[in-house]
Amino acid sequence: MSQKQHVILGYPDSGKTTFLAALWHILDAGSASSIVLDEMSGDLRYLNEIKRTWLKCEQVPRTLTSSEELVEMHVRDATTSNRSVLRLPDFSGETFLSLIADRECEEDFVSILQDSDGILFFVNADRANDALFVTDFDFPDEDPGAEQDSAGEQVETAEADRVVDFDPRRMPEQTRIIDILQILQAPVLQKGRRRLVIAISAWDVVAADEVEPSEWVAREMPMLAQYLATNAELYDVRHCGISAQGGSFEGEARNQLLA
Repeated sequence: MSQKQHVILGYPDSGKTTFLAALWHILDAGSASSIVLDEMSGDLRYLNEIKRTWLKCEQVPRTLTSSEELVEMHVRDATTSNRSVLRLPDFSGETFLSLIADRECEEDFVSILQDSDGILFFVNADRANDALFVTDFDFPDEDPGAEQDSAGEQVETAEADRVVDFDPRRMPEQTRIIDILQILQAPVLQKGRRRLVIAISAWDVVAADEVEPSEWVAREMPMLAQYLATNAELYDVRHCGISAQGGSFEGEARNQLLA
């Protein structure tokens, strides 16, 4: 039996837990056309809880650091009968923020990343673009750290009044994604060329644009797209759009989903 280990990554509100709830429902119900679930290990209470919430068309709560769960799905290809073990740890977004901001993580996290053959990295299409551009800022002609006295002469203000400490948690999302992908190339985590899927959740929001997932990434996260294009020897990349929720859980849209 071939054993492939895959890890889900993504920052807060990226759609990871909603996808896991939908995946568990499909496999548990046996409604998947190409994959058959043979065996399951892990905390089924956790999986059943997020599945019940998802089936009621309620917002699946984002994973908290204290409730991260590791599940293993023993699956079989319905056509070829090839068998695989899919290890799917549902890491919280806070875990990745801590890795970026503090440069530290738990040993279990390192172990799972070391063993991962593939990465499913989630980004959410239904969110504001947090990219920063030079054109977003207004640069005054005079020194921004200077004030004028009554005579019109510039007076230097205190350095502390105009310096803001760098906060890595406020970096644009695509910058944080690239940082994670670069960390995965560190000697302790590097594992040759990995398969990487950029999974764009809430795809129903942009489906009307008739844009391909790879084109969406190039448009909304151009720096990430350029990083992936220039590091093909590190990552075998695919893109996909996923709508695990199916639409809005508010108002009439929720009633339609429940029906």
